[in-house]
Amino acid sequence: MKTLASSSRRDFFKTGGALVIGVALPFKDAFAAGQDNALNAWVRVAPNNTVTILCARSEMGQGVVMAMPTLVAEELEVDLHKVKVEFAPPGEAYINGMLGGQITGGSTSVRDGWEKLRIAGAQARTMLVQAAATKWGVDAADCKAQNGFVVYKNKKTSYGSVAEAASKLTPPKDVKLKDAKEFKYVGKPLKRMDTYGKTNGSTVFGIDVKLPGMVYAALAQCPVIGGKVVSFDAAKAKGMPGVKNVVQVTDGVAVVADTWWHAKTARDTLQIQWDEGAGKALSTASISQGLAQAMEKSGASIRQEGNVAQAMQGAAKKVEATYELPFLSHSPLEPMNFTADVRKDSAVLIGSIQFQQMAMGMAAAITGLKPEQITIKTTFLGGGFGRRIDLDYMAQAVEISKAVGKPVKLVWTREDDMTHDFYRPTSLHRMTGGLDAQGKPVAFSLKMSSPSVTTRLFPQIVKDGVDPLMTEAILVPYDIANQSVATVIHDTGLRVGYLRSVSHALNVFSNESFIDEMAAAAGKDPYEYRLSLLQKQPPSPTS
Repeated sequence: MKTLASSSRRDFFKTGGALVIGVALPFKDAFAAGQDNALNAWVRVAPNNTVTILCARSEMGQGVVMAMPTLVAEELEVDLHKVKVEFAPPGEAYINGMLGGQITGGSTSVRDGWEKLRIAGAQARTMLVQAAATKWGVDAADCKAQNGFVVYKNKKTSYGSVAEAASKLTPPKDVKLKDAKEFKYVGKPLKRMDTYGKTNGSTVFGIDVKLPGMVYAALAQCPVIGGKVVSFDAAKAKGMPGVKNVVQVTDGVAVVADTWWHAKTARDTLQIQWDEGAGKALSTASISQGLAQAMEKSGASIRQEGNVAQAMQGAAKKVEATYELPFLSHSPLEPMNFTADVRKDSAVLIGSIQFQQMAMGMAAAITGLKPEQITIKTTFLGGGFGRRIDLDYMAQAVEISKAVGKPVKLVWTREDDMTHDFYRPTSLHRMTGGLDAQGKPVAFSLKMSSPSVTTRLFPQIVKDGVDPLMTEAILVPYDIANQSVATVIHDTGLRVGYLRSVSHALNVFSNESFIDEMAAAAGKDPYEYRLSLLQKQPPSPTS
């Protein structure tokens, strides 16, 4: 996702909390009493000199579990490949400042963490050095941190030996960060720390989670998204091997059994009468028709330069094209699954999550528990691409566990996943270009209609009909004097969600395809044609 930082959105995600090294942890202190010595929200050091660094972004193959701890370790002066890495719980300290919430997306993880994670490492290092200096009765300025130790002349002590004392110090407000030429890890070729676990099978993804006494669930959902259960007959399912319970939840009917296969097999025997709702009337044809009808609306103006109508009238040639792009399923390798253990006075939620804060809010709403009674643990994600921002599969697991009073792992089939996704939006793009006698474009008109994901998830940032993510890359960078670009938000009736690259995939495809069509109409090579329209653009740093 793209940067969405705004005061209103940031405030929307924030909650109150306890102060830990100047950072609020609203739901549960990441470093509770009795754990290893916490130097700040990111670093803790055990007496045996084990250094643990928290990663506040979800690892789904993109490498944050390596990149973000590297930033901390660089300034902390520890051996990167000897640190432990754990995923952070929900907390104010872990807000993504570029997105306004504890979200992983938009290629923002390193950009957001670049400075604050280095500061966290430098703060922890400074505190450890000060603790050692106090212990020796010397000036901290004469001591230095080196590979997990504090050194002063012929004295040397491990971080672990002074960590408890360091954790009691007031963290420094200002710390000196390394110059780039001093980096040992950042910008250097490194072996990924998660490779070994992924190759030997020890890495835990959501689907690998096991809890004592855990049962498995398979959920029958309405074939039409949004439909509801009218009635069901579970007599046959209840008599099948391993079946423990059959329970109705908001999104359908779940079969709970001793193995997932027993649950899935029994689920397929359920006789359910559905109220399919308004979605029953949807079809590919009706969705396409709706997009076309939406084009009749004026929409929101994104760019208005020059006089497009007049330039079109004077053009030597006119080029027109329409592009319609389909809904797409996320289809991550790891299907949707989640494990929940809901008890009377507590809940533990474990699995593949991209949006920890929203997961916390969902769990509190369903269980009626206070946030401090809920523990959320993020595992590795077997792909996400935006799908695991949405919480439907998590909410289902929480509801089922609450109903049966046991830890439950819900697993979707691939068919469940394909038919009940929050899909990448469909879109319709109508374009017109006017060319002069030499084939150069003198006018460009674009109108696009599409569903808005942001209207559903973050309506407060959709203003005057403009969804800032729907309009990503909608403007062409080419030198065309007269341009008109407008968008129309149109709800097709099918639920949509963010998918990797969000609207770039829609807008860049249609825009650049149309540039190719104009180049063909002009009889020009498409590469040379583009270069001729980029003369006013600044040269790239490497050109």
